[in-house]
Amino acid sequence: MLQATIGRLLPWIPLEQMAVVTNISQQDVIRLELYRKGWDQLPLWLEPQARNTAAAVGLAAARLQTQPKDIIMAVFPADHYIQDQDSFMEALDNGMQMARDGYLVTFGISPSRPETGYGYIKTGGPLNPAGTALKVAKFREKPDYSTAQAFLAEGNHFWNSGIIMFRRDIILEAFEHHLPALYQGIMRLSENDDSEKLAEVYQDLPSISLDHGVLEKADNVAIIPVEMGWSDVGTWGALYELASKDPHGNVILGKALDLDSRDCLVYGQDRLVATLGLEKIIVVDTPDATLLCHRDRVQEVKDLVAALHQQKCVETEQHLEVERPWGRYRVIESGLGYQVKHLVVEPGKRLSLQLHQHRTEHWVVVQGTARVTIGREVKDVLANESVYVPILTAHRLENLTDEPLRIIEVQMGSYLEEDDIIRLADDFWRTPPPQNEIAPELFNQ
Repeated sequence: MLQATIGRLLPWIPLEQMAVVTNISQQDVIRLELYRKGWDQLPLWLEPQARNTAAAVGLAAARLQTQPKDIIMAVFPADHYIQDQDSFMEALDNGMQMARDGYLVTFGISPSRPETGYGYIKTGGPLNPAGTALKVAKFREKPDYSTAQAFLAEGNHFWNSGIIMFRRDIILEAFEHHLPALYQGIMRLSENDDSEKLAEVYQDLPSISLDHGVLEKADNVAIIPVEMGWSDVGTWGALYELASKDPHGNVILGKALDLDSRDCLVYGQDRLVATLGLEKIIVVDTPDATLLCHRDRVQEVKDLVAALHQQKCVETEQHLEVERPWGRYRVIESGLGYQVKHLVVEPGKRLSLQLHQHRTEHWVVVQGTARVTIGREVKDVLANESVYVPILTAHRLENLTDEPLRIIEVQMGSYLEEDDIIRLADDFWRTPPPQNEIAPELFNQ
């Protein structure tokens, strides 16, 4: 969906005028998605900690301080589905004019049902002769079902899409007036601050959304109503609404088989998921976990995740299967002092030249041919052969063939997390540290 968000903007905004604002914990997966599309040049503006959307927009405004003060900024959440590209572009053109005139511009979606998962915007009168822009009368929180029905019947309410457009100087004035603590913080930032400076500033920033912190208080907010087949796909219920359904109203995706169910979503990834005689149920099976819930309660899944997080379930922090630019790996089993992984190296790819300070590794080739570097030795390892990688020894794994290379990796050591990697060389964006920061003897292994 990140790729789709950038792709739909490219006819309107050149790639060199885009950037991605995200939390530092997501940088690897986002860089991977950009790499796959050839968009490596897009800058990532990394937040050291989550401080909600007002801080994220503030960081973007700080990073653009060398641009003209009245430059137009637009914020596009990366979880949107938009079906009607022409209507989307027309709305952006209308929004651009209102932003030039000094408005904080939102984009409202005509509601098609009494949805309880979206915020609403109540509108006032027109702001331009064409009536394409309306005054915002009030922002409404996510309502209960009866209130959502009332909004729909009243007719002057729109779903809040979360897409926003404004001049840089106008948003900074709004921050200064409505969120002075945040304004003072972002004014301490410069175009190229390092991570330490960002962390210092961010720890004092308020955690608040742009809607609550600014838009609900400002008197210069405009809304552009637009019908463009929009969804933020924020729940499994939203995915159900978007997807094609069978004659019984079911959405069956992946490795799944159903008999005699009605109005269900069933998603299977690796294991076969078989369902029988269900009604309005969501079934999602992945390598990490399995979810079953009623379609009417999909908004409460976040509460379930919060409860799991409170219980320190590792599944809330990381996937068992992790994608990398060279392929992917899956954790098969782990315990005290050991971890077993299944690695798949795509044709023509190779891992970074790296070493570990706390673990050894044993590689068993189960499919394909591996070109292995261990210290100064380079050799090919065939299926049913293995190699041992000692601690503090430079090593690399690569696939020079046209077929995927599959490896079983057994790690042993006192610390087995992914941050126990010192990269000496890399084919991708993961820049190795300067040689003077690594003990010289490690280069001589």
